[in-house]
Amino acid sequence: MSDLGRALPAQSIAAMFGPPEPPSGVAYFDKARTLLGKNEGLDRGVIQEYLRNGGVNLDPATTAWCAAFINASLQQEGYEGTGSNMARSFATYGEAVDKPQRGDLAVFSREGQPNSPLGHVGFFDGYDENGKIRVLGGNQSDSVRLSSYAPDRLLAFRRPIKGGGPSMNAKNPSGPTPAGTPLPSAPAPSSLASTPPLSVPEGTSLASFFTATPAQQPRVDTQARAKADRLRREALYADPFA
Repeated sequence: MSDLGRALPAQSIAAMFGPPEPPSGVAYFDKARTLLGKNEGLDRGVIQEYLRNGGVNLDPATTAWCAAFINASLQQEGYEGTGSNMARSFATYGEAVDKPQRGDLAVFSREGQPNSPLGHVGFFDGYDENGKIRVLGGNQSDSVRLSSYAPDRLLAFRRPIKGGGPSMNAKNPSGPTPAGTPLPSAPAPSSLASTPPLSVPEGTSLASFFTATPAQQPRVDTQARAKADRLRREALYADPFA
């Protein structure tokens, strides 16, 4: 039997992608590279196990899994993902970067459908000889592999932050507040300065004053005005009368 008729010895299909590169120093990127060359059909069980180890229960043979692959890779290295199988969920994840580094996330629109909610996400791995953005990702030609994408499809470069989570930027666009930073004091409402002193009718408790029903409120207001008039007359004439 010729070599074409035999399965590849010892080496996996990943060997077809060139010699292995040294570790990048980015744990989740290196974790993702361990599946390089795995196909959703031939290696369905391997990919499913990888996803499960990252907290994602999904069948790559029946469901688009590029975002699931990123989430699982991040989760296995202690990073919180987006928890979504939508690629565009990563468009606001972590922090934005203008000069991406290997292992950052590249989020793309769907080809020919820039306004579609669908898209693609992968780990940035530089640029190819044509200036296209090269990414390592899942569900790229049904496999984990390196692929290149046109820059005009790019939606965002994002950098994962350990402990940052998917909604960190939505809660605090400027990033986490450094420890020890004093919280700003709430400004005093300007209306307080012009608020007149509270007049409570004599013999009326605060509880009953504030809980007076609309039907009772006119009586309470009348009593307050009567008391105020009596006190004013006392001050003017020093001879109180009813």
